[in-house]
Formats: sequence, structure tokens, C-alpha cells
Amino acid sequence: MLLSMTGYGEAAVQNERAYCRVEIRTVNNRHFKLSLRCPDGFLQQEAEFERLLRDTISRGSVYLVLKIDRTHDAAGPKINTELLKSYWRQLNDVCKDLSVPPPDPARLLIVPGILQDDTYDSTLVETLWPLVEQAVKSAANHLQEFRKKEGEATGGELYQLCGAIGKVLEQVVIMAPQVARDYHEKLVVRTRELLAGTDVKIEPADVLREVALYADRCDIHEEITRLKSHINQFLTLIERGDSPGRKLDFLCQEMFREVNTIGSKANHIGLSHAAVELKSSIERIREIVQNVE
Repeated sequence: MLLSMTGYGEAAVQNERAYCRVEIRTVNNRHFKLSLRCPDGFLQQEAEFERLLRDTISRGSVYLVLKIDRTHDAAGPKINTELLKSYWRQLNDVCKDLSVPPPDPARLLIVPGILQDDTYDSTLVETLWPLVEQAVKSAANHLQEFRKKEGEATGGELYQLCGAIGKVLEQVVIMAPQVARDYHEKLVVRTRELLAGTDVKIEPADVLREVALYADRCDIHEEITRLKSHINQFLTLIERGDSPGRKLDFLCQEMFREVNTIGSKANHIGLSHAAVELKSSIERIREIVQNVE
């Protein structure tokens, strides 16, 4: 089962003390990275937030927004008067030097640290944490369903692309023996042209030996076998219970390497065209796999 690293989930729960809403958004990332937006008092719980999320998310950038509305006794944020005065004095001095009027003091309220929310002390955070934990779990479950649906669509597209690669490989298998035959014909014709009007003769065994050496250099049998093996392993990983994004990405690199070798060895226009088609399909697979957990 594939899981998309892109998803969205939300949940809201409440009790007699507060209304809690959690939104979770994820995008692709090679590692797990959590970004929190929550009341200051809950920042100390970052490790707990990560623990809850890692139950369903192994990697990706995770953006979690926590909003809490208390039903009573909410004192609200307070102004840090000393810090506000300090900013105001400095601002006035600058305005005097520039001979401009000072701005509205209310604009300083957006400066970090001016407004302090002391309503969520450690005791209240501990009291509200079970409610927050419930909301995070519900939002994570919602997110997981979203990611599963995206993963199903992704898996279907990957199956189609692997099927397209398989069809091109069938053509490659048919064309591969033709490389040596074409070289043999060209070598015979070219040799006759060069030796025309001379008494020199080339023995058929000499031509066959040269063709055999050329065929060995251009042999792509092993590359085809490995590429087929990589595709079979790729399809097997898609059907597994976990979401093997890293392994799929590694297999894409291996498939691309085999196709590059086929393209470099194949001195044949048909095989060159086939290699281009294979690279195009594998590159598309790599783009998709980048968003698989």
C-alpha cells in the first residue's frame, strides 16, 4: 500500500473547558520535519506532538496548527509594557534624527514579544493536553485516509508506467540480435568495397571473429535481465503493506543506470529510440516516487 506524502487532515473536539481544533498538512521531504503553530504554552510539548504523528507518518514535512478557545476564565494576552516603552523610545530617537513624525504606537503590537500570552501555564497545558491529544489523533487519522486515497491513485499510475516499460523491453529483446546481423552485413559490404580490384581476400572466419567481438561489446542481455528484475521488485514493493518510498526511489536509480548502459552499448537506431522511451517512463516514475512515503 502506497501512501502519499501530500495530504490534509483536520479535527475538532471540545469539553467543558475548551474547544480544540487541529489542522495537519503534509508535503514531501526526505526526512520527518515538524512545524508547529500553537499557543506558546504548548510549544514545550513538541516532542509529544512528534510522537503522536510518527505513529502514522514516517517522513515528510508536517505542518500542524493548533487553535484553542477556552470557554471561560480566558484572560487573553498581555502587553509587555517595558519592552514596548524601550521600542518606543528608540523609535522616537530615530524619527527625530530623520525629522519625521513617529508612527502610531499600536503598530508596535505586531513586534514579537510585545504581546505575551501567559494564559497557558504548565498546569493548564497539562490539564488540556488530553483534549489536544484526542484532536491530534483524529486529525492524523483523517490525514491518513487522505494519503491512502492519493496513494491508490499513485499506485495505479506507477503500474501503467511499468507496463509501458515492459512493452518497450519486449521490442528491445526482439531488436537486440539484429545489431550483430546488421554489423555483419555492413562489414562484408564495406570489406568488398575496400578490396575491390585487389588480390587480397578475407576469409569468412576473419569476418565472423570480428562480428563476434563486436557482438560481445554490444551485448545487452545482462542489462535487460537486471532491468526486468528491478521492475518486478518495484511492483512487489508497491503491493506490500508498508509504504516503501525510499526503496522505490533507489530502484528507479538502478533502472535508469541499466537503461543508460543499454543506450550506450546499442549501436542501433531502433534501440536508441527505445532507450529514450525507457528513460522518459523511468523519469516520470521517479517524479511520482518523490511523493511516496
